[in-house]
Amino acid sequence: MFRSIWFRWLLTCIIVTCFLNVPAWPQQSLQNDRWGFGILIRYNVPLYNFFDRFDGGPKLGLKFSYVNNSITYDVSCWSSKYSQGKIEDAEFQWVYDGYYYPSPNASSEISFIGVIVNMETPFRFSLGPLTPFWSVGAGFIYYKHEIKNMVFPGQSIPPLDFNFTYSPDLEKRTSFSVNFGLGVLYEISPRLRLALNCKYYIIFGYLRPMESWLMEKVSPMQSLDVGLDLTYFFSQ
Repeated sequence: MFRSIWFRWLLTCIIVTCFLNVPAWPQQSLQNDRWGFGILIRYNVPLYNFFDRFDGGPKLGLKFSYVNNSITYDVSCWSSKYSQGKIEDAEFQWVYDGYYYPSPNASSEISFIGVIVNMETPFRFSLGPLTPFWSVGAGFIYYKHEIKNMVFPGQSIPPLDFNFTYSPDLEKRTSFSVNFGLGVLYEISPRLRLALNCKYYIIFGYLRPMESWLMEKVSPMQSLDVGLDLTYFFSQ
């Protein structure tokens, strides 16, 4: 997915914009009363028993920002997707003979769409040209979890039929979410800001257990994402 057209386009925009702005402007201090529009590119990793289901995936989004009294308020809309879930390689124990069997044609994925409001507050110190900050946010996240072609573990007549499969019901929910984070920002120019963000998310939804594969219920879903935000301010 990192090699998708969208990712390459966004990464190119960041590199070109930074290259054009760095020579033209000296480092600027935080400014007040300005608003802007930006993009975010991050990598999102599930935590705890959510990590038992998936490894992680990229997160791409857009954001609207407003700065007042050195505090940044932003509204972001993003999407993320984990594909090739770990249940695809998991095995179940068939009660008939006690042996473990895979599901060769299994597939699973989960996708997210989030709308989040964040507040970023700078610390009272700086690291040279970098300004550390902490953040807190809340919003709603829609997720869709789909598993297909699992070998039915309740078969009672040998031999085990690998073509006898089932797909659990699709899980689709919209859940409340909160996040907490740390980061550093760099003012490339009076209008352009680059920030490194690390955020911890709690999504108050759940994924049902898959007992035959020894996968317990995931509730709440927790994740960590790390990446870059690039914001262009229309006023200064």
